[in-house]
Amino acid sequence: RRLDIKEPKFITERLFKERSINFIFGEKGKGKTEFCLGLANSQCRGLSFLDYKNPICNPVLYVDGEMDPFDIIERDNPYLETFGIPPKNFFHIINWHFQKDQKIPDIRDKAGQDLILQYLQKQEKLTGKKPFLYLDNLRSLSNYIENDSDSWRPIGLWLRDLRGHGFSSCVVDHTGKSKELGMRGTSSKSDWANVCIQVIPEAEKGSRFMKMTIHFDKARGLKPNETDDFVAQYDFQGNWSLGQSEKDQEAMEHKNQITEMLKTDKKPSQRKIADELGISVGKVNKF
Repeated sequence: RRLDIKEPKFITERLFKERSINFIFGEKGKGKTEFCLGLANSQCRGLSFLDYKNPICNPVLYVDGEMDPFDIIERDNPYLETFGIPPKNFFHIINWHFQKDQKIPDIRDKAGQDLILQYLQKQEKLTGKKPFLYLDNLRSLSNYIENDSDSWRPIGLWLRDLRGHGFSSCVVDHTGKSKELGMRGTSSKSDWANVCIQVIPEAEKGSRFMKMTIHFDKARGLKPNETDDFVAQYDFQGNWSLGQSEKDQEAMEHKNQITEMLKTDKKPSQRKIADELGISVGKVNKF
């Protein structure tokens, strides 16, 4: 208490703080990058994202180790068209394709770590603020042994050192074979993390929206009422909004059907309602 340690402020309120290590993870090709680009574009412009406010424009460095360079341009264009160009130097993207030998040095090694730190410091000089770092994704940026905590440790120590320099980071990672068991590989990855978010796809055929459930796997520094699961949806035009899960939609439909039944039959038995709707008596009782 006598050391004059400053309390970290929120970069994105109720989500990401200054000097924090964070993870966003999920299945392959199911919306992780879209979610991160939505967050990044709101952070660099000081705009709200879903129910989260970004109180000021915060610079962002997005390191992409996987996608074809046109893919990320195509995904970023809707934000440019909807919200305009962010402040100068507030959104920088490093793509593997344009690096020496078309390769970003492994972030497990000092060469790769130093290059990213130097770029963060360069962007900080250009903007006067500490950039928020996205690493998309871990497997593409490092050849570490996934199930070996000692192999992960140099990356974890580097992220911790970045935090010591005042930089916040968000690592994009994958789930393992069992989605319920969290991130793929060693569980030690999240030991030093502040917030770990799992992106769970909500399949909806024929919809023009991408829908996903956002689940907090770890939430250090957040209040319990700030970490409930919720559904986010994206219209591919730069606009994110809160949505309903298929389960919630089905429940709402059943409630409406029960309300209509009660208009014509004042005292139907729960068994009769259950049989007509094709659901259990327990569900009827719950409604």
